Amino acid sequence: MNNLEWNSINWPLVEHRVFRYQNRIYRASQDGNKWLVHNLQQRLLKSFDSKLLAVRQVTKENKEKKTPSVDMKLYETSKDKIKLVSRLKLDGKTNPIRKLEIAKPGSLNQNQSFCIAKVEDRAKQALCRMALEPEWEACFEQDSYGFRPGRNCQDAIEAAFEALSTKRQQPEYQKLVLKVDIEKCFDRITQNLLLEKLNSIPIIQNQVKAWLQAGILEKTSLKQSLESLIKNEMGTPHGEIISPLLSNIALHGLINHLKEWVISISAKNHNKVAKQSALTVIRYIDDILIIHKEKSVINQAKNEIEKWLWENCKLTINQEKTKIYSSTQGFDFLGFTLITIRRNGINRIKIYPSRSGQAQILLNLREIIQKNKAASSYRLISLLKPKIIGWGNYYRYSECKQVFSKISHYIHQKLRAWMFRIDKRHGRQEVKEKYFPSGKTYYFNNFPYQDNWIFYGTEKDENGKIKETFLPKLTWIKFKKWIKVKGTKSPFDGDNIYWAVRMISYKRLPTRVSKLLKLQKGFCPYCRTRFYLDSVMEVDHIQPKALGGKDIYANLQLLHQDCHVRKTRTDKVAIAEAKARN
Repeated sequence: MNNLEWNSINWPLVEHRVFRYQNRIYRASQDGNKWLVHNLQQRLLKSFDSKLLAVRQVTKENKEKKTPSVDMKLYETSKDKIKLVSRLKLDGKTNPIRKLEIAKPGSLNQNQSFCIAKVEDRAKQALCRMALEPEWEACFEQDSYGFRPGRNCQDAIEAAFEALSTKRQQPEYQKLVLKVDIEKCFDRITQNLLLEKLNSIPIIQNQVKAWLQAGILEKTSLKQSLESLIKNEMGTPHGEIISPLLSNIALHGLINHLKEWVISISAKNHNKVAKQSALTVIRYIDDILIIHKEKSVINQAKNEIEKWLWENCKLTINQEKTKIYSSTQGFDFLGFTLITIRRNGINRIKIYPSRSGQAQILLNLREIIQKNKAASSYRLISLLKPKIIGWGNYYRYSECKQVFSKISHYIHQKLRAWMFRIDKRHGRQEVKEKYFPSGKTYYFNNFPYQDNWIFYGTEKDENGKIKETFLPKLTWIKFKKWIKVKGTKSPFDGDNIYWAVRMISYKRLPTRVSKLLKLQKGFCPYCRTRFYLDSVMEVDHIQPKALGGKDIYANLQLLHQDCHVRKTRTDKVAIAEAKARN
C-alpha cells in the first residue's frame, strides 16, 4: 500500500467492485436473507475498494472537504489520503464534533445547528453508509422520498399531484390534506429505539452508537478542555454523512402502519384495497402529507400518527404547525403551492412556486446586487447566473410561466438601476448599449434568442483574450413534465438502463453536462465505463484551449472527475512541450 499512488487508481473499476457488493446486499435484503446481508456487509467494510471510495468522498467530492474539524486537519496530499485509507476501520470509537450555527434555508433570522466531525470520522461514516444503505433501500416504503438515492422533491410533488388529481367533474369535489410537522425531529429521536430498529452487525451497532453519543463542542477554540464537552443523549447530529439515513430508518414504517390501520376504520366502502388506495401518505424526511376525502379519517389519522411517533421514536407533533387544508384552499409543500381549481367545468390541480420561495430568491438576488455595486458586469453575472438557473431548474416542473416572467422583470429593473448608478459619466443610451447591447444573438439550452435587453459583460483572461458572458432570462427556462420514479425502484437494483435514461432526462444538471451525457449515451469516453447516478462528472476540452481547441460541443466531452484529472495531467505535458518548441 505504501507504493500505491492516489492519482494512478482506476476509480471506475473501484466503483464497479463496490457497486457489485451493494447490489448483492440489496437483493439479499429483498429476499429477507439477514445472514447473507450481514456477511456481505462485513466483507464490504473490510474491502480496500470501499475504503478508497469513502476517503475520496470526504476529501475530494464532499462539500465540507475544505471545512476544518476539531483538529483543523485537512487531507489534501496523496500521501495523507493513502495513510487515512490504511488505518480506516470501524472500531466503535469517535472524536468530539464541532457545533456551528448557520442560517436556516428559507427562513429569515433563524439559525439551525450544523455538526462537523473529523475527516477520519466522516470517512468512517461514508464507509458505514455504503454497507447500510443498500440493505435499507430494499425495505423503505415507496412514498418515502427524502435524502434517498434516485429520489428527490419533484417525485414527492408528483406523488401529491397524482393523489389530488381526479376525473370527477362535480363542482363540490375536493380532498383534505393533513400537513404534519414533527417537533424537533432530528434533535429528539430516541437513540436506544433507533439502535434497536437498526439491528445490524455488532461492529456497525457499536460504531453508530458512538457517533450518536459523541461529545459536542459548541465553541471553535482548540484550547477548549474536554470537561466542557456537552454530552449528546438524544437525536442525530445535523450535517453528518450518515445522519439522513439514520433519520429515515427511525421514521421507516409509518406509511405502512397507516396503510394497515386504514383497513380497520369504518367506511362506506368495505373493500380493503379501496380503503388503502383512498388514503395517500407522502413523507419527505420529517415532512408528512396525509391526503383523503373524509375529514373523520384525516382526524383519526392525525391521532394514529401521534401514537406511532411516540411509541417508536418518542417524538411529538407540533400542534401549531400541523394543520388540515382543503385542496381548494391550497397548501405549500417543499417550496411549491398545490391547489385544486375549477376551470371550464373541469377540476384540475395547479402547482406553482410558493410565495415564500419567490420571496427568498428575490431577497437573495437583491442582496447580491447591493453587495456588488462596484463590481464589473462580468463578475456580477457570474454571481447571479447560477442562482437564477438553479432556482429556475428546480421550479420548471410546475406552472411557472407567469412567476418566471414576474421575477425576470424584477431582475431587469434591479440591473437597470445598477447600470445607471455605476456609470454616470456617459449618456443613458451609451450606457445602455454597453451593458445591454442591441442586435446580438444569444444561445441558451441550444435555442437562439434575440433581445436588446440582455445583461452582458466582458473580461480579459490570463492570455489577454476577451471573455464574453450574458445573463439568461428566467423566462428562457421552459416548463418540463416530471415523471415520478417507479414504485420501489432503487439505484442498487442493477437496472442500469432505467437509471441511465432517468439520469439523462431528469437529473438536474447544467445544460452542457446534460447534452453531453445524452450524446455519449451515459458512458465516459476516457475509461469507457458507465456513469452512475452519484458519479461526479466534469466537462473537458478534447483539444485543450491552450493548444487551439475551441469551446464548442464538437470539442467537448463529459468525463468522470478522476478521468478528467488524469487527462488534464497529460494535457499539461503536451502544452509544456508545445511551448518549448515555440
